[in-house]
Amino acid sequence: MRRDYREDIDWLRAIAVLAVVAFHFEAPAIFGGFVGVDIFFVISGYLITGIIQSELQSGTFSFARFYERRVRRLLPALYAMVALSAIPSFHYLLTSERHELFRSITAVVTFTSNFFFWFQTGYFDHAAVEKPLLHTWSLAVEEQFYLALPLLLWGFMRVTRGARLALPVMLGALAIASFGLCVWLMGSGRSANAFFMSPPRAWEFLIGGLVATPGLPVLRNALAQQVARGLALVLLVIPIFSLRQGPGFPGFNALAPCIGAALFIWSGIGVPTLARGRYSPLRVIQFFGRISYSLYLWHWPLFTFARFSKNSLVLDPIDKVGLFALTVAISYLSWRFVEQPFRRGQLAPTRRAAFRMAGLATVFLLGVSAAGILISETPSDADRAALQLESYNGYDYQPLYRSGSCFVTGGEAFGEACLVPVSGKTNVLLWGDSLAAHYFHGLARTTDANAVNILQATQAACMPTLNAAAQGNAYCRSLAAQMDSFFWDRKPDLVILSADWLEYSRPPRFDGMIADLQQTISRLNGLGISVVLLGPSVQFRARLPSMLVRAQLRHVEARSDDLLLPDIFVLDAKMKAALPVHEKFSYISVADAICPTRQCPLTIDGGIPLAWDHAHLTAEGSVYAMERLAPMLGLKK
Repeated sequence: MRRDYREDIDWLRAIAVLAVVAFHFEAPAIFGGFVGVDIFFVISGYLITGIIQSELQSGTFSFARFYERRVRRLLPALYAMVALSAIPSFHYLLTSERHELFRSITAVVTFTSNFFFWFQTGYFDHAAVEKPLLHTWSLAVEEQFYLALPLLLWGFMRVTRGARLALPVMLGALAIASFGLCVWLMGSGRSANAFFMSPPRAWEFLIGGLVATPGLPVLRNALAQQVARGLALVLLVIPIFSLRQGPGFPGFNALAPCIGAALFIWSGIGVPTLARGRYSPLRVIQFFGRISYSLYLWHWPLFTFARFSKNSLVLDPIDKVGLFALTVAISYLSWRFVEQPFRRGQLAPTRRAAFRMAGLATVFLLGVSAAGILISETPSDADRAALQLESYNGYDYQPLYRSGSCFVTGGEAFGEACLVPVSGKTNVLLWGDSLAAHYFHGLARTTDANAVNILQATQAACMPTLNAAAQGNAYCRSLAAQMDSFFWDRKPDLVILSADWLEYSRPPRFDGMIADLQQTISRLNGLGISVVLLGPSVQFRARLPSMLVRAQLRHVEARSDDLLLPDIFVLDAKMKAALPVHEKFSYISVADAICPTRQCPLTIDGGIPLAWDHAHLTAEGSVYAMERLAPMLGLKK
C-alpha cells in the first residue's frame, strides 16, 4: 500500500540531517546538532508504524514485502558507502585504525555496529573522529527496531483484533518503559548504554509510532496546524543550538527534539502537498530531505578522511565549506544512481533478485572485512617506523591515575587510602577530574614522600566545586556532597584544583564556572585551607600521538603552532583575570610554565609524546609538567 507523499516529512528530514552534518563539521553555534539522529528515529517510527498497521488492517501485510522494502531502502547506499570507504583507508589510516575499520565493516553488515562502537569508545570522545563508520551505530539501532516492530505489531493486532485504543495504549506503555530504562541508565552512570543500545532508544521510535495510530485526533483548523508547527520548530531549534555534547544525553535532554519532531509530523497530517517553484526555499529544503539518507551516510567518512589528509587533523572553515559541497554532490549521486534505481525496482526488479543481491553483497563485504583484517595484521615499513607513537593510542593510564580507587568514573566510593591525612607531613589534596588525576604521577615523583602526603579525589567529568547544584549528573553531585563532608572533618594543608576548564567554561558557562570556583575557594579559605588552582592544561587539536605519526609518515615537521589548541591561552588569561591571587589562594598558569612564548613541547625524553591523547599527560609528560609546577606550589622536593 503506497502512502501519500508528504513534503513536510522531507522538510523534517532536512532539519535532522543538516543539524547532524553541521554538528560534525563543527559549524558555529550548532552545539546540539546530534539530536538530528533522534529526529530521524521519530520519523522512522511514524512511517514504519503507519505502514505496518494500515497493511495489517487491510489484510495485505507481508513480512517478505516489508523486509524487501527495507532492503531496497537501506542496504544499497549503505553498502556502497562502506565498500568505497575501505579504499582510502590504505592511504590515510594507521595499521591499528585500518584493522578496526575492517572489523567495524563486519559490525555494519550484521546490524551490530551500535554494540561494536559501544565497546570501542563514546560517541563524543575525541577518538571518535578517527572512526570512519562510527555514524552507522544509529542505522544498527534502526535496523534492530525494524526486526522487532513488525513481529510485535503483527502479534498484538492478532490478539486484540484491531481494537481502536489497544494499539496506542500498547505503544505508549512501551514508550514509557523504554524512556524509564533510559533515564535509569543515565542516572546510574551508564549513559553510553542509554546512548548506543536499542531498548533505551526505542521510546523515540515509539513516539513517532503513536502519531501514526488511527486513534490520534487530527488537527483540521489551519491556524491550529500553524501554531502546532511553530511550537514544534521551537522544540527542535532550541536543543539544536543549546544542548552540549557529553554524558547528559539522551535521557530528559532528548525529550524536546523527539516531542518536537512528533508534533511537526502530527501538525502536517491531512495538509495537502503544494506545487513549489523550482527555486523556492522550501524546494531547496525538500532537496536536502530527499538526499538525507545518502547525505547522512557520506558526510562522516568524508569528514574523517579529510581530517586525516591534514597534518594537524583539523579542517579550517574553507576546508569545511568545500567538503560540504563535495559531500552534497556525492550524496546526490548516491541518491540518484544507487538509492532510486533499487527502490523503484529498476535494479533487482523482483523480490528474489533483491534478497539475492543483498545476500551476495553482504557475503562480499564480510569477505572484504576478513581480508582487510588479515592484511592489517602486518604493518608496512612506514607503519613500523611509527609503531612507538601508535602504541600510545592504547595507553594504559589507569595505574598512573590510581584508577578504580582515587580516580573513579561512575560514582564509586574512593578507596580508604585516597583521603587519609598523615600527621607530621604536609597534606596536599589533588581534587578534580581526569585532568587533575594526570598530575598525580608527576606530583608523586617530584615531591619528597617523607615530607609530603598526597591525597587524591578525582572523578571523571566532574568539576571540583562544593556547589552540588552546579554539577551535571548524580555522581558529580554526590562527589560535591562527599567533599563538603570531608573538609569539615579533615583539613589538608593545601588543595590543588585542576580540571578540564575548557569544557566547563564553554559559552555561556564561563561566569557560572568562575562563580562556583570563587564560592568553593572562599569556603575552603574560611576553613583555614590554602588553595591553588592550576589553569587550563595543555590541549591539542586532536590526539597528539596520531598527529605525530601522520607527520612522520608524510616526512613533515610537527610544529607546536599547528597542533596546539590556541583556546587554552585565551581561557588562561580570562581565568587569571577573574581569579585574583590573595593570601590563601594562588592561580598557577600551566600554559605559561610548560609553553613559554606559547611553544609547547610535543615530545620529551627522546620522542615520548607529552600527552597520550588530546590532553592527558603521559607518565613522562606528568613528571615534565610537575618539575615546572611543583616549585610554584612550594612543596619540598
